[in-house]
Order: sequence, then C-alpha cells, then structure tokens
Amino acid sequence: MKDGKLPKRQYTEEFKAEAVRLAASVGGLEAARRLGVPVATVGNWSRRGVASSGPGGGPAPGEAPARRPVSELEAENSRLRRELAEAKLDVEILRKGDGVLRQSVAMKYAWIDKHRDQYPVNRLCRVLGVSRSGYCQWRVRPPSSRALANQALDAEVAAIDQASRRSYGRPRIVQRLRQQGQMVGAERVRKRLRRQGLRPVYRRPFVVSTDSAHPLPVAANLLDRRFDGWQPDQAWVADITYVPTGEGWLYLAAVMDLAGRRIVGWSMSEAIDASLVCAALKSAWWQRKPDKGLLVHTDRGSQYASGRYRALAGDLDITMSMSRRANAWDNAPMESFFKTLKVERIYQVRYETRAQARLDIVDWIEGWDNRQRLHSANGLLAPVAWENACLAA
Repeated sequence: MKDGKLPKRQYTEEFKAEAVRLAASVGGLEAARRLGVPVATVGNWSRRGVASSGPGGGPAPGEAPARRPVSELEAENSRLRRELAEAKLDVEILRKGDGVLRQSVAMKYAWIDKHRDQYPVNRLCRVLGVSRSGYCQWRVRPPSSRALANQALDAEVAAIDQASRRSYGRPRIVQRLRQQGQMVGAERVRKRLRRQGLRPVYRRPFVVSTDSAHPLPVAANLLDRRFDGWQPDQAWVADITYVPTGEGWLYLAAVMDLAGRRIVGWSMSEAIDASLVCAALKSAWWQRKPDKGLLVHTDRGSQYASGRYRALAGDLDITMSMSRRANAWDNAPMESFFKTLKVERIYQVRYETRAQARLDIVDWIEGWDNRQRLHSANGLLAPVAWENACLAA
C-alpha cells in the first residue's frame, strides 16, 4: 500500500469464479460482504458465472415389538427383560448427565427440569441422588439474580462458540465478550464452558509434507524467522497444502502478509505444480500492488524453486527467501494458518467434490479468517480490523 491509500484491486479469474459460487450459495450481498468486494462487482461476475450444490438425507430406525409371555418361563424372561430395560434407561440417564453428577444440587434440578419430558421425574431424581420434594420446591422458587445472569451468560458463551465454528477457547471468548462490553472473568467463562460441555475442536499433530530433494537452485533464508514488526506489504510468506475430497486431492496455495496475518492471495488446483504457486502470487500482487523490494518467504519445494516462479518473482521485483532444509519452523506463520484451516474447518466436514471444497474454503478464508477470526498475533484483532487500525494510525 502506497502513501496510506488503497490501490485499485484486480482479481484473478479463479477468484471471480469462486465469488460467483459463493454468491449463488449465500446471496450476492452476503458474498460481497464476506469477500470485501463491491456488490455490483459480484453481480457483474454472477451474470457470467455458474455454481453447483448437492443434497443429502437419511432414514430413521425402528423398534422391536415386545413378546407376550405364555408360560412361567416366558413370564420370568419377560420380567428380566423389563429389569434390563430399566437398567439401560438408568445407564442412558447417567451417560447424558455425567457432567451434572459433579455439579451442585441446583444444577441437578435444572438438568432434571430440562429432561422431565423424556424420563420420569422419580427416576431422574433417584439416578442423580436428589429428593423429588426438593426438586418440586425448586420449581416453584423464583431464580436468583445471579442464576439469571449465569443463564444469560450461558447463552452468550454458546453463541460465541457457535459463531466461531467451535474454534475459540476460553481466552478468545473472554476477549469477544469484553469487546461486546461484558466485563467477565476468565474463571467464570471457564465454568460456563464446562457446564455446557463446550470445547474447541481437537488439534491434530503436525506432519511434514514438503519434498525439497531436487537439484533446482534455492534462495537464502533472508526472513530468518523475523515474523513480527513488519508494516503492511513488506514481507509475505507462502506455502501449499492439500485437501481431501471425494474426487481426489485439491491443492491450495496461499500467500500471507506477515504484518496483519491476512491471507492476501490464494489459488486452488487439481495439480500441485508451478502454475499453482504462480497463480497465488499473482492473485496477491494484483490485489495489493506492493512497493518494489517486497520480501516473499517460502519453503524450498520444487514449485517455489522452479524457473517459472523465479522468473515471475523477478518480473514483479520480489526478493525471494527460502527456509532451511526440513525446517518447518522457518515458515511457522503459514504452517500455523494451514493447521488452523484444517482443524477448525476441513476436518469437520467431508467434501464430496472439489467444487464444494473450493466454495467452502474461500468462504472460510475471506469471510471468516480475514474478517472475523481473532488472531493472537494481532492482539486478538481480525486481520482486516488490524489493517484498518494501522491505516487510521
């Protein structure tokens, strides 16, 4: 960005196609808001584009009929079956109320009241170890102001958890509540999360997938893990990852601005070659129009060491930097981004087609990660909000 002014943005044909698919999925106005482009521009693209989607469904199971006893042996068998069914019912209640057993009596009463239409109240009280008379008194007793405040906080915490796609833990939820004007403590939020059984999605271990065993020339490690302290469009990092679909692998190349951790360019393809990384770099350069001498750091994979990519970097007056051999920490911000993308989104769904994966990934990157997700590297600000604050300053 030059002199604090936003440059005239250009978009790749791939970006336009994914914008059209997103508009067909969520509407032109919402797609324009998520992607950060004028709604009229999305409308112009939509008049020349197409999108696709697909449905799903499933059957419901039935119940086996009970047998009528006709002899003493069958009567005994029927009695044992009834006792077994009651025992299974107790186990089902215990399984559903596992977290409630360690809570206060009032919390147990609340859980019983929530499930009183599914199970007999006498059985619920017996299984949870509380008296039925105490529960009946609790029902007619008005809730305290603290209980009402906790109920309201439960709803707000659950809403933030849902809006974050189950990616926020306690620190980010506390920060979001404080941004909304709620001065709450971390311990109180932890109790709300634990009471509702809300946990962030599981994080899988990191796996190295870059093959740098090639004879192509590699650049020196000029970035040298200096990930912080950059101004916008001074230093970018880039990398490639893979996404499984029902049609095979879909490869994603992305470019991140280290200043605000914003994804400034991306490209997706069925093939993992130099064309993929060149398209991602062009996408970023067209949108941002950085000054000369931009530093772009990558791993030393064959795609980034190819003659085509090096020629493109030379044409754009870009200074290349590459990680050391088998050292993923030299490109840690991009590795962290791909891990977050996979853990918080890709591992939570199953893509039947590459087109479905493209649409969902574009929506996650442009609509969520760039504009809404709180980034710890930005002081828990979204990348676009951080850039706006930087420009205003």
